[in-house]
Amino acid sequence: MQRALSSLLIVTALSIATLWAGLGRLPLTGADEPRYARIAEEMRLSGRWVTPTLEGRPWLEKPPLYYWIARAPGSLFGSPETAARVGPALCALLSALAVLWAGTRIWSPLAGLLGGAILVTSLGFAGFGRSASTDMPFTCCLTLALSVLAVAVEKDLGWKVLAAWVFLGLAVLGKGPVALVLAAGVGLLSWYFGGREGMFRRWRTGPGAAVALAVSVPWFWLAFRENGYAFVATFFVNHNFARYVTDIHHHAQPFYYYLPVLLALFFPWSGWLVALAGTSPLEELRRWRRWRPAPLFILCWLLFPILFFSLSGSKLAGYILPSLPPLALLLGARLAPWVREGAEPRLLRAAVTAEALLALCLALAAPVFFQKDYGGHWREGLAISLAVLVPAGFALYYGWRNRPLGAVRATALGGAALVLAVVVFAFPLLGDYHSTRTIAREALALRRGEEPILTYRFFHHSLHYYTGYRVDAEPKDLAALRRGVAGRTGALVVTKAEGAREIGEAGGFDTVPLATQGNFRLVRILPKR
Repeated sequence: MQRALSSLLIVTALSIATLWAGLGRLPLTGADEPRYARIAEEMRLSGRWVTPTLEGRPWLEKPPLYYWIARAPGSLFGSPETAARVGPALCALLSALAVLWAGTRIWSPLAGLLGGAILVTSLGFAGFGRSASTDMPFTCCLTLALSVLAVAVEKDLGWKVLAAWVFLGLAVLGKGPVALVLAAGVGLLSWYFGGREGMFRRWRTGPGAAVALAVSVPWFWLAFRENGYAFVATFFVNHNFARYVTDIHHHAQPFYYYLPVLLALFFPWSGWLVALAGTSPLEELRRWRRWRPAPLFILCWLLFPILFFSLSGSKLAGYILPSLPPLALLLGARLAPWVREGAEPRLLRAAVTAEALLALCLALAAPVFFQKDYGGHWREGLAISLAVLVPAGFALYYGWRNRPLGAVRATALGGAALVLAVVVFAFPLLGDYHSTRTIAREALALRRGEEPILTYRFFHHSLHYYTGYRVDAEPKDLAALRRGVAGRTGALVVTKAEGAREIGEAGGFDTVPLATQGNFRLVRILPKR
């Protein structure tokens, strides 16, 4: 009991750095965060539970799990950014604790602790845990479901296994039928290669499927009743079937896309994947029929989402987020004997060397990237480089001295240090360049009466969110801009630096620069007198 409590405290302590510190520091960014935050707010304010709405209109792209999760924090936190992200952060922590539990039940308490620590300090997992999106709630529910099923492959949990099916039903409410596809694919792949009798019986597959459907189907039925075939066309046809088989949403990537993405998401543990190779990888593969059923199931859990989405016409990094928990489980199980009994020196040195090389590449790229893309702020990139290099150097030192525990600790603390460095040094810049929170607030403060707010050759969901959806028009050329201000005494225009130059050089307007935020500009345009 004391060991379990210690493991729980360690994983939770690491999560404070990787998930919770500065959770609301970054403004809502990108296309998804402002929209999802607004939808959750509208559902809370309207008291609706079935149909998500954006500006009062049905938004049927995703099921409601994220919006439900984000409802309660909306009334508890003063910061809309924190309110929108606290649910995914909690889901990320629950995923790490599920890995801790599964690793403990399948291998040992140390394997579970290492798996949970690896997952919660992985850069990509922490990043999605800090994002107001549907990816982490979906991954959490799927992780909880498959963790229980992984344990039940070898141990009869009785009717407790039905908890897995409850979580699977919630995963369907997180992203849709893809949850069933992934779970079925993992289960069938494991059964095909393992051939274990009684696996489906121990899972209580029949009653379990009924439970999963009982959890998920009511919302789909109610959404269909409220929205009719528009729901079917939008959700099932457009955002599930067409998204998978075509590039309708312009997210095409090469087949091998997820290999570098997986390495990036799993950093700083990517180099440690060398440890999974073993002393004789080919011999290990030849003996796969003698593998324990639970590790074989976890391997299928790792591989199937990657294979499935590699065949998709649309590819986004978050699609393979469900593969990170099983990867952390397998790596934790591999490293536990090294920590407890001593490592294989050649493999340990290879792992820490690979980690150091990846860290060096990131450290060299960070200052150049910030100098080039963020207005010459190379010092922030240098701070991130130091947060990467110093722990990697300690891991390299301990690894070459054959001290695996020290190397593992350095890597875990390095993951936490990297996230904190990004929060402290990069978030202010990322907010200035990828969100319009500051300039939107300036526009509202400087607005004269009902003066229109326009954008010019520029669109950003965060501007709509932070102005309270008061953007009147989005002209894409000077002629449209002139029409937009015709008959008015003036207008506020949010644009990028090049757009502001175009307006100033075009003639026909008097322009008054009002505010600058990163590459964004706020100007007031007045008809020439």
